[in-house]
Amino acid sequence: MRNRIIGWTATVIALLVTIVALAAPAAARQDGAESVVGKVFNEKLVEDRTTRDPVPGVAIRVTTPDGAVVGEAVTDADGTYTIALPGPGDYVLSIDPDSLPDGVAAKAGDEQRTVSVAPGQQLIGNFFLGEDTRKVESRWSRLPQSLFDGLFFGLIIAIASVGLSLIYGTTGLSNFAHGEMVTFGAVMAWVFNRTFGVPLILATVLAVICGVAVGFLFDKAVWAQLRRRRIGLTSQMIASIGLALFFRYLIQYLFGPKTESYGEFQNQTDPIDLGVVEFPPRVLVTIVISLVALGGVAVFLLRTRFGKAVRAVSDNPDLASATGINTNRIIAVVWALGGGLAALGGVLVGLDQKVSWDRGAAILLLMFAAITLGGLGSAFGALVGSLVIGLAVELSAWLFPDYIDLKRTGALIVLILVLLIRPQGILGQRERVG
Repeated sequence: MRNRIIGWTATVIALLVTIVALAAPAAARQDGAESVVGKVFNEKLVEDRTTRDPVPGVAIRVTTPDGAVVGEAVTDADGTYTIALPGPGDYVLSIDPDSLPDGVAAKAGDEQRTVSVAPGQQLIGNFFLGEDTRKVESRWSRLPQSLFDGLFFGLIIAIASVGLSLIYGTTGLSNFAHGEMVTFGAVMAWVFNRTFGVPLILATVLAVICGVAVGFLFDKAVWAQLRRRRIGLTSQMIASIGLALFFRYLIQYLFGPKTESYGEFQNQTDPIDLGVVEFPPRVLVTIVISLVALGGVAVFLLRTRFGKAVRAVSDNPDLASATGINTNRIIAVVWALGGGLAALGGVLVGLDQKVSWDRGAAILLLMFAAITLGGLGSAFGALVGSLVIGLAVELSAWLFPDYIDLKRTGALIVLILVLLIRPQGILGQRERVG
C-alpha cells in the first residue's frame, strides 16, 4: 500500500512538472508578445495646478520607419489604447491630429516619435495634449514672410556669387570650384569657433582672411599656370570641376559627414516681430553684414583706381593690357577678393542653414543662375540676379507648399524665361553674347 501511495504521488508530481514545463513556454510566448499601451491626456492649468483629463476617441497609429502601417487603435472612455506589435524593432508612434477634440493639439514635438521595442517589451506610449496655440494662416497672409525670406536668401546668394561673377568677367572662366570656396569659409569659421573657442565674429574675420589667401594661391598655383600655357577655357572649366570634386570630398573626409552648428547665435527663441514678418535677431545681423559687404564692393569698383582697373579688364582685357594695366595682377586680386567673399557667404549660409561638407555645392547652381540672370561678368548684375533667384525660390515654395523639395526649380524656370526675353541678362551687355 505504501509503495502504491509513493507511486501515485510520484506520478502526480511528474504530471505537475510536465504541465508546468509545457505551460511555461506558452506563458513565455504570451508574455513575450510585444505591444504598445498608453493613455492620451489633456493637460490644463486650473488655479495654478496642472490637471490631466483622459481623452477618448483619439486615433493612434504605429508604423515601421519606412511608413508601413503596423497597427491602429482608438482610445476608449478612459483614454487608453493598446496596439499589438509583430515583434521587436524600431517603430514610429504617431497621433492623428484630425481625431483630436476642438481647441486642443499635441504638445510641440509630441505628435510623432520613434521608439525601440525590445523582445517581450510592453512599451508605454502616453501622449499629452494642450491648448491649441497654432496660428491658422491663409496663403496670402504668408506672402509677406515669403517675400522677406526670398530677399534675405538672395542677399546671401549675392555675397557668394559676386566673386564668381568677377572671376568670370576678368578671366572668362566658369569656376565650378567656387562652391567649395563657400564651404571652406563656413568650415574654417566653425573650426575657429568650436575647436579653438574663438568668438564667431572674430572667427568670421579669420575665415575671410583664409578665403582671400586660398583664392590668391589658387590663381598662382593653378589658373595662372593654365593661362600661361594658353589652355582653353573649356579645358579650364573641366579642370575646375575636377578640383571641385577633389576638395569637396577632402572637406568631407576632414570635417565629417555630419551637419554642425556654430557655438553662438543659433538657438534664438525670441524673434523680432514686425507684424507681417518675423525673424531671429541673427537674420538682421546677416542682412546688415551683407549690405555692408556689397556696399564695400560697389565703392571699390566705382570709386577706387584699382576697382576701375578691374572693370576695365572685365570689359576688354586686351584693351586694358594695351593701356598699361597689369592684367595678371588684376586677376590675382580678383581671385583673392572672390575667395574672401565666398568665405563670407559660406559663414552666412552656415549661420542660416548650419555647416556641412557640401553646403557650397548645394547652392552652386543657384549662384550660376544668379550671375547668368544678372548678366555674366557684371558684379551689379550678380546682385540683381541673386535677389531675383532668392525671391523665385521662396515664392515657388509659397505657391506649391506640397512640393517644397522642388522649390529651387522655380528659380531655374525664371532664369529660362528671362533669358528668352533678354539673352544677355538683366544688366548684361548685348555684345557679350556669342
